[in-house]
Amino acid sequence: MAKFLQLIGTIKRTIFKKVRKETILKIYNKLVLPTFLYGSENWTITALKRRRIEAAEIMLLRPLAGYTLYDHKINDYISRELRITGILDQIDEYRRNWLLHLQRIPQNRIPLKSYHYTPQGRGTIGRPK
Repeated sequence: MAKFLQLIGTIKRTIFKKVRKETILKIYNKLVLPTFLYGSENWTITALKRRRIEAAEIMLLRPLAGYTLYDHKINDYISRELRITGILDQIDEYRRNWLLHLQRIPQNRIPLKSYHYTPQGRGTIGRPK
C-alpha cells in the first residue's frame, strides 16, 4: 500500500499537469496497478483495507477526471467516466483466477499443500522464550 501511495504521489507531483489525461491513465495501468496487484491473490482483505485501497485509487482518479470532493461525484461515476476497472474488482478477479488454478493443479503439488496447511498441536502458553 505504501509503494502504491508513493507512486500516485510521484505522478501527481511530477507529471500531473504537464501531460494529457490519456498518458497518465496509461502510466497508471502499466506501472502503478501491476506494482500494487503483485501477490494480491493471497491477501486477507478486511473491510477497512478495502476502503483504504479504494480511497487511494480515487485520490489520483478524481483530480484526473477534473472533479473535487465538493462536486459530489461518486467513485463509480468517476471510474465509468474514465473507463477504468476498479482495483478491488481486479483483486477479486485475481483471487478467483488463483482459486481456479488451485482447483486444476494435482493434489501433490506444494502450492496446493501450502494453501490448505493448518498447524497441528498447541503452542506454548505465554511469551516465546
